[in-house]
Amino acid sequence: MRVLATRGFLSLALAASSACSSGWVDLSPVPPASYANLGPAEGEACATYLLALPWHQLFAFGASDRLVRARDAAIASVPGATGLVDVTLQERWAYWGLFSRRCAVVRGDAIR
Repeated sequence: MRVLATRGFLSLALAASSACSSGWVDLSPVPPASYANLGPAEGEACATYLLALPWHQLFAFGASDRLVRARDAAIASVPGATGLVDVTLQERWAYWGLFSRRCAVVRGDAIR
């Protein structure tokens, strides 16, 4: 019985200490030498977390590609745009008990 309890505790500790991550996301690569500024662009993408505490989230849905989706939505918000310059990133977090939602908002000037 003691071995089972120890294994259960270790499994829970391992699950609680694990985390998800994503790779580097370049929101605004170096623009070409010559480009046309098409105006302001904005995109947003969110992730949902279950069993979420402010310092750790156990189950994440849509978190690993959230910044890529927000950047792509910003580019898609301006017809003909192929990139962004002067980019800013804003995050919004909301907690409801053990559930949370984190949204990334990417703003910048669309270019072609």
